[in-house]
Amino acid sequence: MNPPEVQHHYEEKGYPGDPLGPLAFASLRAEEEDWLQECFIPPPGFERMAHPDRSVVLFGGPGSGKTAICRALESMSIREKGKPLRLLVHWKPSALLPSERPNLGWVRHLVREMLDACVAALIRRLMRFPEDYWLAPPWTQARLTWFIRRFTLGDPAMRWGPLTEGHGNGTSLIRQILSAQVPEILHENASLEWVVAELISALQAIGMEGIWVLTDGLEGWVEMGFSELTESLKAFLSTLDLFGQPGLVYKLFLPAEMEPALSVAAGIARRRIESLHLRWDTFTLQQLVERRLAFAFGRDSFRLKDLCEDAPAFLKWLEKAGGTLPREWLDQVAILAEYYAAHPQSLPIRKEIWQALRQSRPPRIRLDEKRGRIIIGGREVYLENLPAKAYEMLCFLYRRGGEMVSRAELYYQVYHGLNRVPFPTDEQYEPPTAYRSLIDTNIWRLRQAIEPDPDNPVLLITRRGRGVSLQVRW
Repeated sequence: MNPPEVQHHYEEKGYPGDPLGPLAFASLRAEEEDWLQECFIPPPGFERMAHPDRSVVLFGGPGSGKTAICRALESMSIREKGKPLRLLVHWKPSALLPSERPNLGWVRHLVREMLDACVAALIRRLMRFPEDYWLAPPWTQARLTWFIRRFTLGDPAMRWGPLTEGHGNGTSLIRQILSAQVPEILHENASLEWVVAELISALQAIGMEGIWVLTDGLEGWVEMGFSELTESLKAFLSTLDLFGQPGLVYKLFLPAEMEPALSVAAGIARRRIESLHLRWDTFTLQQLVERRLAFAFGRDSFRLKDLCEDAPAFLKWLEKAGGTLPREWLDQVAILAEYYAAHPQSLPIRKEIWQALRQSRPPRIRLDEKRGRIIIGGREVYLENLPAKAYEMLCFLYRRGGEMVSRAELYYQVYHGLNRVPFPTDEQYEPPTAYRSLIDTNIWRLRQAIEPDPDNPVLLITRRGRGVSLQVRW
């Protein structure tokens, strides 16, 4: 339970229920944190990302905060009492099939998918606020009906029919739209620019400023078909001039791997859409951590020195283990938040306890052998800093997933490519004194490269008489 004064402060702030405590660090996935905007800290350059009339493509890696920023932009688009300032459209573009070409026909297909996503967003808007439709002039009602019926992919009655079951003004409105005769607003082959212009005029008539198309959460799609999805988006961004309209704004949150290929797209090159790379600095990341700690424990403020006795060393650790990724900074704070919550005296955690805690929660290590990348927490280790055999040793330990591996295994299986350690009677056998120094030197080099604090390792752990293991957190 929380102390009464903490609970009173939490209620004064308007937060529901008890302070979350360490649960505020449990998920670290913006899409699962309904309370995120209560402790959101914007990254540098947020004003450019949030410009109401400017299309932006924002590149960032996993854990860099793209989804949190997307949600912040959504919250900026909601007036009091929950009424939207603009139509928020969530759209995930399709990837090309291997047999398809990224031509203008494909781009028009993507735009039709985007318009279908606009229909879905409009349906949700009208169901929640049906009075805006009823009070609108007839020409506005006609355009909204026309757009829903004409630009739904598939049969509108089949797509939206389930929404007509039940009672309520919103349900009745959707039922009326699906049964009405479709007015002829534009001819069947009208350009997509005209279609968007008609939709925006109708939205403005019901009090909305325009449309924001939001694209986020493509990391999984990239893993399945990186080149196909990249080519698809490149074609779309290269022809954006053909489909751009005042009032139609794109906010695209894309994986960092796409940046080199998409930076040459004509829409970006002509600055029709602004290209930004998400970058965080230490000062802002510290603010982000401290704001979440304050929210978690129901306080006005919560500094790193309130959490950890040796705050300067802790901050240095966060810089090395967390790199430039908010998720990894928060991940490293999580174990301390758990300990702090479990000890109600609310004193800063002593240095020796913190050092013991971090042994139980080392930064995640991700090895991409195909691309030759090593990611430690939020920091990339560049291979030019590692001898080739040291990198091979790391890959070997990574594949063993935390198992204790003897020096003999590392020497014979990595250096000589054998599938086992030879017996003393075998021709390939060498005494341990012949290779111990070689293996230990490469372990030292690996620690210098990957450990946040090489003098107090938490990733490469050696046990006398047993060998070495790589502490892998999935």
